[in-house]
Amino acid sequence: MRENVTVRDIIGMEYVGVSESDTVQAATELMLEEETDTIVVLRGRDPVGMLTCHDALATLVDGGDAAERPVSEAMSEPAPRITTLADVDEAAGIMFSEPTSHLLVFDEGEFVGLLTEREVMAATSSRSVENDYDAPLADENDGELVADGSDYETEAEEFSTQSICEVCGSLVRDLSNMNGQLICADCREV
Repeated sequence: MRENVTVRDIIGMEYVGVSESDTVQAATELMLEEETDTIVVLRGRDPVGMLTCHDALATLVDGGDAAERPVSEAMSEPAPRITTLADVDEAAGIMFSEPTSHLLVFDEGEFVGLLTEREVMAATSSRSVENDYDAPLADENDGELVADGSDYETEAEEFSTQSICEVCGSLVRDLSNMNGQLICADCREV
């Protein structure tokens, strides 16, 4: 993966949106239909708030009539904003410092989508895994850097021929299939 990944590189441009005047019930039904936990509340094309599952449940618990109550009375404040040109690390920093799992994404001042915590985690975790294999390793004995990745290969070779017994959970080299389970020699004898 490239070193400088931007929000534009990872965002899905589709999002679920409702109007302020829509009912909480209609918005909740849309959440279920679209299998999402957050809806962007729009005034025209501008985001003015967010409706989360938590907001919808709070409406029911408060004794509100979800069939009649408008989204504008149940919605939360809009999520923080970020541009499509921002670095993914910047997005992660905002999500970490603000109590949010979504960011509103803008391109040249226009709202274009919703960045989720999952998208940021996927981008940063795949990059960190690649960096772990490419990064120099510190030798535990004398602190010298080892850049050839030999420690990873040795560890992988050591465990590549071992498996876990499905009965006792021990790590062994030889397993046999017995009644649909892979088991070790000790468990076969029992």
